[in-house]
Amino acid sequence: MLRACLFAYSFYAAVAAHADEPNDSERWSAQSLQQSISIRNGRTDERLTFDQLIANISTADAIFLGESHTDETTHRFQLAVYERLLTSRKSKIVLGLEMFERDVQPVLNEYLSGKVEEDAFLAASRPWSNYREAYRPLVERAKLAGTPVIAANFPRSLTRRLAMEGPDVLESLSAEERTWLPKQFLPNTPAYWKRTDNATRGHQGFVMPGTSGDERLYSTQSLWDNAMGEACADALDQHPGFSVLHLNGKFHSAYWDGAVHQLRQRKPDAMIKTISIVPQTTPATAELKGIPVADYVVYVESRATNIESGQRSVQIGRELKYRFHLPSAANSGSPVPLLFWLADDGLTAKEAMALCKLQFGEEAAIATIAAPYKAIGEDYAVGGRWYWPETFAEDVDVIADGTQRVWAYLLRHFPIDADRVCVVGEGTGGTVASVIAVHSDRMKHQAIAIRPSRYSKVKDLPLPLPDYFGDDPPPPRKLTVVGDDSLSDEWQKELAQYRDAEVESNFQLSESDPWESNRQREALIHEALGLQMKETNVSNDRQFLLVEGRSPRALYWATLQAEQLTQSHGVPTVAVSSIPSDDDMKQVNTAVKVEAVMREGVLPRCPGPFGGTTVIILPDDLQQSDADAWLAIENEDPLAAKSRFHRVRVAHNSDGHRLTEVLKKLQSENRKNILLVPAVFYADLSWLRSQRESVLDFENTMTLHWQPGLGGRPGLLVDEEN
Repeated sequence: MLRACLFAYSFYAAVAAHADEPNDSERWSAQSLQQSISIRNGRTDERLTFDQLIANISTADAIFLGESHTDETTHRFQLAVYERLLTSRKSKIVLGLEMFERDVQPVLNEYLSGKVEEDAFLAASRPWSNYREAYRPLVERAKLAGTPVIAANFPRSLTRRLAMEGPDVLESLSAEERTWLPKQFLPNTPAYWKRTDNATRGHQGFVMPGTSGDERLYSTQSLWDNAMGEACADALDQHPGFSVLHLNGKFHSAYWDGAVHQLRQRKPDAMIKTISIVPQTTPATAELKGIPVADYVVYVESRATNIESGQRSVQIGRELKYRFHLPSAANSGSPVPLLFWLADDGLTAKEAMALCKLQFGEEAAIATIAAPYKAIGEDYAVGGRWYWPETFAEDVDVIADGTQRVWAYLLRHFPIDADRVCVVGEGTGGTVASVIAVHSDRMKHQAIAIRPSRYSKVKDLPLPLPDYFGDDPPPPRKLTVVGDDSLSDEWQKELAQYRDAEVESNFQLSESDPWESNRQREALIHEALGLQMKETNVSNDRQFLLVEGRSPRALYWATLQAEQLTQSHGVPTVAVSSIPSDDDMKQVNTAVKVEAVMREGVLPRCPGPFGGTTVIILPDDLQQSDADAWLAIENEDPLAAKSRFHRVRVAHNSDGHRLTEVLKKLQSENRKNILLVPAVFYADLSWLRSQRESVLDFENTMTLHWQPGLGGRPGLLVDEEN
C-alpha cells in the first residue's frame, strides 16, 4: 500500500470495485500452485502442463525430486506430485526421504502403522528442523494412504565415527548397526567430485581435492549417496510393482549423478526420471541454460522459506530475514498471539530474540525481524541498519511489505491467533514500526514505537486516504508511540494526521522512573497481545546496571542481563545511563568471572559454517593470578568439548600470549576463521580500537570477527549477589 501511496492516490479508487470482504484465510493464503510454477522438458525446454508431467513420470521405476530444502513452493509442488502419483499408480508408490536416516526406519514404520503417537515418533526420529512445514504433509499423506515411507539417509552417528576413526570402524559395528549400512559402497563419478570440489573450493579444509572416487568412498558425501541409492534399490526389491518417489537435495540427483548414479549401478535396467526444482522470482520467464541437468526442470515461485540455521525469510526482491520462536504449548486448539520485534539500529535479530523470549516466550510466538542492511558498528560488531536517508521510502516500503509476508507465512504454518498481533520497535526500529502501522494493508495489528529515532523522513511519506478505501479498507490498526517530552510535540502532530487516515494513534509519555518505565512497556505489549501481566513475587529492593556511552548494544546487553537477574533473583533490576539519585539502589557488578564463562552457552562460538577459533582477549591491567585462571580455559576448552569444529584460545599482554602471537600460531595451524572477544562486559571503545589496530596485518589472510565483550551472553551475571 505504501508503494501505491507514493505513486497515486487513485489506488484506493481502484480497489473500491471489490465489494466482498475477503475471508481471513485469504489474507495469508499462497498463490495457487498452477500460477506459481513453470514445468520444462529438461533437454528441450518444452513447456509442459502438470498433467503432462505426471503422465510422463508415472511409468518410471524411480523418480528423483531434487529440491532446495527450505523453499515453500517446492514443498507444495512435491506434495502435489505425490498426491497425483498415488492416484495414477493406485497407491503403489514408495516415498523415499533424504530427511530421515536409516536407523530410524523402525519408529517411522511404527508411526505409519499407528503403533506410536506423533510426539514419540518425532522424539525418536531426529526430524529436520523444518519437518513440520516441509515434510510432515507428505508423511501424513502416506500414513493416510497406508503406503511405505523409506528413511534413506546414512546415520549421522556412523558418519561421525567414520570421519573420526576411518573405515576400520566398520569392522567393530554391532549387528544392528550393520543393518543401517549399504551392502556395498560404490564410487561416484569423477565429474561428481569435480562439482563437489568446485562447490566447496573456498573451504579447502573441509574437502579432499585431488583424491580419487575410491579414496572418497567413505567421505560424508559418498555415504549419503550410497545410502540413498541403495535405499531406492531395496525399496524396488521389497515392493514389486511399486515406483519410488525420492526427495533429496538437488545436488544429489543433478546431472543424473550422486544418488541417481548409485541407484543406476545397482539397478541398471530401472527406468529413472529426475526432476530438478528451482526456485525463481519469476518462474514463467526463467530460461534453461547449459547442458541438461535433469529430465524435467520445474521453476517454482520464490515466495517464502522455512527455518534454516535459526532463520526464516520471505522473498521481497531481496531477503528479509527473521528469527522465529513458537511456545511449546501452542497448538491448533490453542493458538497464540504473535509479537514482531524490530530492534534499534546496530543490533541483530538474534540478540533481540534472546530478550523477547525471556519476557514473552512462554505465551506468544515471536518473530524478530533483521534489519535489511548489515553494518559494522564502532564496536566492530556486525549489526543491522533499517534504512538510508536517500532511500528511506523504498527501504521502509520493502520492510512493511516484507513484515506482512512474514505474518502471512507464519499464519499459514503455525497456530497463531490472527486477531492478536503486535509490532514493537525500539529506536530506529520504532520508527519503522510506526510506518508499518500506517501503511500495512492486510495485517490486523497493534504497533508500539518505543523511543523512535531518526524519524525526520517519516513526514515525507504520503498517507493512505480513507476516501479511496472503497469497500476494501485495510484491517484495523492501532499505533502507540512511547517517549519522553523531547518527542512529544513532533509525534503529537504526526499522530493527529494518522488518526485522519483512520489509524487509531496515541502518544504516551514514558515514566521517568526506570523501573516503572520497564513496567509500562511490558504492560502495553501484554495488552496488545491480549495477555495478562504476570504477578511476580519480587522484593522491595532494587538494583541497576550502569551503561556508559550511547551504544545500543551496550544498553541492550545490560537490559538482557537485568531481565535475567530480575527473573532469577526476584530483585527488580534495570539498565540505566546514569546513577539513580536514590542512595539505597545497588549497582550490579559487571566484572566478568572465569567461572561464569565456563557455563554452558556463555562462551561464544566463532561464526561460520565450518567453525573456527574464539580468542578471548584479557584486559591489560589484569593480575597475573587472574590471567593464569583465564589461560587455564585453553586446557579445558569447553568449545572443543562440544564440537570438533570450534576451539578457544586466550590472549594476554605477556610473552607467548600476546594477541599477535596467538594469531600467528593459529595462522601456522591453518586456523583462519577467528572471533576476537574481550574478557569484559562491554569493552572501552578506545581500547578496542587499539586492539584492532594491532592486528590489521592479519585481516588479509584471516577472517577476523569482533564481539565487544561477553555481556550479551545468557546467564553471565546470574550468580551476582543481591
